[in-house]
Amino acid sequence: MTDLKKNLNLKMIVVDDDKNICRSLGLSLKDTKCVFVSANSVDEAMTKIKENEFDLILTDFKMGGKTGLDLIKEVKVIHSEALIVVMTAFASIENAITVVREGAYDYLPKPFTNDQFLHFLNKIQNLIDLKRENKTLKKPWVRRDFFAGLTSTASRSLEEFVKKMAPMDTTILLTGESGTGKSELAKLIHELSPRALKPFVTVYCTTLTESLLESELFGHVKGSFTGATSDKMGQLQAAEGGTLFLDEVGDLSPTGQAKLLRFLQDKVFQKVGGNEEISVNTRILAATNKDLQESVQEGKFREDLYYRLNTLEVMLVSLRHRKEDLPVYIDRFLKEIKKTKGGLDIPLIPKDVTDKLLNYTWPGNLRELRNTLQRLIMFSQGRSLTLSDLPPVFTQELKLHPANSPYKSLEEVEKSHILALLSLENNLEKSAEILGITKATLWRKRKQYGLI
Repeated sequence: MTDLKKNLNLKMIVVDDDKNICRSLGLSLKDTKCVFVSANSVDEAMTKIKENEFDLILTDFKMGGKTGLDLIKEVKVIHSEALIVVMTAFASIENAITVVREGAYDYLPKPFTNDQFLHFLNKIQNLIDLKRENKTLKKPWVRRDFFAGLTSTASRSLEEFVKKMAPMDTTILLTGESGTGKSELAKLIHELSPRALKPFVTVYCTTLTESLLESELFGHVKGSFTGATSDKMGQLQAAEGGTLFLDEVGDLSPTGQAKLLRFLQDKVFQKVGGNEEISVNTRILAATNKDLQESVQEGKFREDLYYRLNTLEVMLVSLRHRKEDLPVYIDRFLKEIKKTKGGLDIPLIPKDVTDKLLNYTWPGNLRELRNTLQRLIMFSQGRSLTLSDLPPVFTQELKLHPANSPYKSLEEVEKSHILALLSLENNLEKSAEILGITKATLWRKRKQYGLI
């Protein structure tokens, strides 16, 4: 690989009605890490641009039908910050100046040699890398200060885990209840890894049908199913060089599980309906609120895939089991709300309201806490809060679990029992045997209750 090729890692589309030019430019990127897509008309290009996000759009100016100028205008409607470069003949410099004024980043005079093309792409690569770096530096405090001020044993242990494992290029499985912050933690792991300046792409496995999910993840070829009017790049390929985060991976279809397993084993995959093997350098992070071991036993999740994903597992402990972190989160979210709402006045939160917030069980965890605080702030309109401002669920929970009640929830009983047994036995294997569960299950329950 030449020096001009070794640093290239662009996702780009070339638009030219001359198929030979598209083919030639594609061949010039052989042995690079670039993802190359071509289109032979503005309409074909727009279809692919709507379905994929490209670092660079390289278009000829003069084509049969719509021109490069038309493409710029259409792209800017849907992607105002898209980086577009126009190829133009020497005799059409005036046209090049026009398209730059219309929003193109630069123009590339024709004809050009292979080395001139690669030099130009290296200039674009430096610009893309700088944009990614600036984007990373501007990312919100909720990830940069993920652990700031947190004092619970569970949070401290999680911080140590992330510091040690984020730089490693291995698959990590994030488990825990909904709303515990798994997606934020995945982004933090990416930002602390050597891949931080490369893409972080999320696929929400619960929001798409089986066929659409596989297409979203692996991409598809034209004609592979009804509605597949053109080739589509999958998110696995879009995350080249960076990290792909599979949120709620337990909802993957059997076919999707098989394809993901093959990628984790061999680092190659095939698009839906395609035969070509595609190789990408992408790290996988996955999250679930399900018990995947139980899903394996029920035949709903592949055991071999589970162990591939479970190279490293970390459980995010629910908020009710680390209440010493609650005051920190309340203060943090109030500052966030003030910032995002344009300096909105944060009302005084009296002690009786604060006590209710601190004693509530927060079944929705951090997501519920953030939404509740935002609701309180918006409804208060700057006045001091009262108990009547709290959502009805607080009153309902008080009736179900009065502060002076002698009864405990099943979770509280289980946590106390495990803690008492461990203090007596001080042996995980024997304690698990007494409880009638496996050592792995006991370990997960200790993580769940913040006992590690």
